[in-house]
Amino acid sequence: MSSVNSTSSVSSNNGFSGMISGMDTDQLVEKLLSGTQSKIDKQNALKTQTEWKIENYRDVIKTINSFSNKFFNTAFGASSKGNLASSAFFNTMTSKITAGSAARVISTSTNASTEDMSIIVKQLASKAKLSSSVHVSGDSPALKGGKIDVEGVKNAIAESGEFTFTLSLDGASKAITLKNEDIMDADGNVTEDSIISALKEEVNQKMGGYVKVEDAISADGTKSFSLKVDFNDEAGHELKVTGSNADYLGLEPGASTRISTSSKLSALGLTGDSFSFEINGEEFSFTGENTVAEVISAINKSDAGVKLSYSSISDSFSMEATESGSKYGISITETSGDFLSKIFGADKFADGVLNKDAVKAGTDALVSINGTEFSRSSNTFSVEGVTLQLTEVSEAKYDSAGNITGYHETTVSTERDTESVFNTIKSFVEEYNKMIEKLNGYVDAKATYREYAPLTDAQRDEMTENQIEKWEEKSKQGLLHGDSTIRNFLQNMRSALYSRSATSSIALYNIGIETSSNMDDKGKLVIDEEKLKEALATNMEEVEKLFVGENGLSSKLTKVMDGAAKVSAATPGELVRIAGADESKLTQTNSTLYAELKRIDERISLLNTRYNREKDRYWKQFNAMETIISNYSSQSAYLGQQFTY
Repeated sequence: MSSVNSTSSVSSNNGFSGMISGMDTDQLVEKLLSGTQSKIDKQNALKTQTEWKIENYRDVIKTINSFSNKFFNTAFGASSKGNLASSAFFNTMTSKITAGSAARVISTSTNASTEDMSIIVKQLASKAKLSSSVHVSGDSPALKGGKIDVEGVKNAIAESGEFTFTLSLDGASKAITLKNEDIMDADGNVTEDSIISALKEEVNQKMGGYVKVEDAISADGTKSFSLKVDFNDEAGHELKVTGSNADYLGLEPGASTRISTSSKLSALGLTGDSFSFEINGEEFSFTGENTVAEVISAINKSDAGVKLSYSSISDSFSMEATESGSKYGISITETSGDFLSKIFGADKFADGVLNKDAVKAGTDALVSINGTEFSRSSNTFSVEGVTLQLTEVSEAKYDSAGNITGYHETTVSTERDTESVFNTIKSFVEEYNKMIEKLNGYVDAKATYREYAPLTDAQRDEMTENQIEKWEEKSKQGLLHGDSTIRNFLQNMRSALYSRSATSSIALYNIGIETSSNMDDKGKLVIDEEKLKEALATNMEEVEKLFVGENGLSSKLTKVMDGAAKVSAATPGELVRIAGADESKLTQTNSTLYAELKRIDERISLLNTRYNREKDRYWKQFNAMETIISNYSSQSAYLGQQFTY
C-alpha cells in the first residue's frame, strides 16, 4: 500500500509575512489550519494502526499454518514422519541390532515382520577390479635438464645478486639459490660443470638428500643434469620445479615428475596419437590432445558400468565395476593405441585384449538368515521389510581341535516404533499450547492503543528514543483485543479436540491428554506421559483411528485451521480474508484491511488537498491585508508631509 505524504509547512514564500502589520502570520495560519491538520493526523494514525493490525493478523496466520504443516500435512506425497494425519506414521516400525556386528539396519518399512532375524554372513559382495601393475610416471621419475645457458645464469646473478628457482617435493617448497662465487670454478670461470657442481651442493643441502643432481648429456651433446627423487624407488612422490630462472638450466618452469589428471595423453609416452578401445562393449576414442581427466570423465559417465580412477599416492590407475556381484565384470579390447595397456601394464593384455585373469572377479554375498541360506549381488538388500547392509564376514566358532563348529550370529529385532509416535504426540501438545498462548495473548491484551495513538513526526521530535519505544509498545498493544474471529477459532479447536472419532472407541482423555484445570491456562492441554505410553503400547490401532481418517482429529483440526488460516485466493480462511498472507500477494490485495487502507489513503489525499487550498486562501487574505495596511501607511505618510508645509 503506497503511503500519502502529510501536509507541508504552513509557511509561504509569497507575501509580506507580517512585515507591515507586525503579526506572526505563520503562527496565525498554523492555528487556522489546526482543525484540518488534526483530521489528517487522525487518519495517518488510523492508517498506521491498520498496518500494525495486518502484521498481527498475519503473525497469527503464520502461527496456525506452521502448527498445521508440522503435524497434519495432508498434501500428496507428504512425508509420513511425524505426520499425525498419516496412517503410515502410526505403523512405523523400527529395527535395531541387538547382537553381533556383521550387518547394520538401513531402514524398516511399515510391513516389516516383528520376528527376530539371526544373520550369518559367510561372504561379502564385492566389485570386479582391475589394478595397475605399473607406476604411470615411471619407476625412477626425474626432471631432465637441457642445454644450460651459462650467460643467462651469469646475467641473472648480475641483475639481482643471485640466481633463484624453486623445487617442491611432495608439496614442500625450497628456494634453490646460487650466487656468483658459487658457480665459479677454481680459475674463476663459469662453465656448465661449475654450475652443475654448485647445483649438486645447494640441492643436497636444501632437499636433504631426497633429491639428487645427476650428470647427464643434453640433446645437443653439451653437459647437463637431471633431478631425481631418491626414496628407494618408492612410488607416489612428486618433484616440481617453478620459477622463470629454471629455463636457463634447461628445465621447463612448472615441470613435474608425476602426471596429473590435467596431463595430456601425449605426455604419457604412448604410442601414436589416436587411442580407441572398448570397455564392456562401450566404445571410446581419444587423441593425444585429450587430458587424463577427460578420459576418466568420459568412461565414468558412460554405460560401460565401470569407474576409472587415478591415485597420486601410488601413481597408478584402477578400474572397478560400478555394481557388486559375480556377474558384473570388466572386459577391455584396445583397437588402436596403447593407452590402457600403458596405464595398467602390457603384461595384462594379449593382442590388445585384456586377460581374464588380470581382473579380480566380483563376488556375491553369501548369507544365512534364520537358517535359510541365499546369495545377493549387493551387500545392501531388503528382507522381511527390513533393509540391511552387510558389513563384515561373521566370526567363526571353533572347537578345541580347531574345527569350525558354527558362526557368531548377528541379531536384528523389529518392533512398532512407539517412541516416535509418543515423541510426536508430546510435541503436538507442547506446540498446541504455545499456539493458543500466543493467540490468547493477542485477544486478551489490554487495548492501550486507544489511549496511545501513533506518534506524529512533530511529537517524535520532542521525545527521546526510549520514550518513543515505550509509547509505540503501548500503541501496538491490544489491536486484536477481543477479536471474534480468533476467539471462534480457539473455541472450534477446543471443540474438535474434545470430540471422539466415529471409528475410534477412545478420545484424547483416554490416552492421557486433557484440558488443564487451571483457569489461567485458558484451554492448554496437559499430558499424562505414562498413560500415553501405555495406550501406545497396548492400543495403537485405536490411537491411529483417533487421529487418522475422515472423522479423525487430524481431519477435524485441519478443517478448523483451514477455515481460519488457509492461504488461497479462491477459498481463503477467515483471517486471510481479513488481512491477507505474507506469501500470497493476491490474498493481500483482496483482503478487507487492504481495502480499508485504500479508503484511508483517499481520505488523507482529500484532506491534504483541502489543507493546501485553505493554506493558500489564508495566505492570500493575510497578504491582501498587508498590502492594504501598506497602502494606508503610505497615504498617511504623504498626508503628514503635506500638512507639514
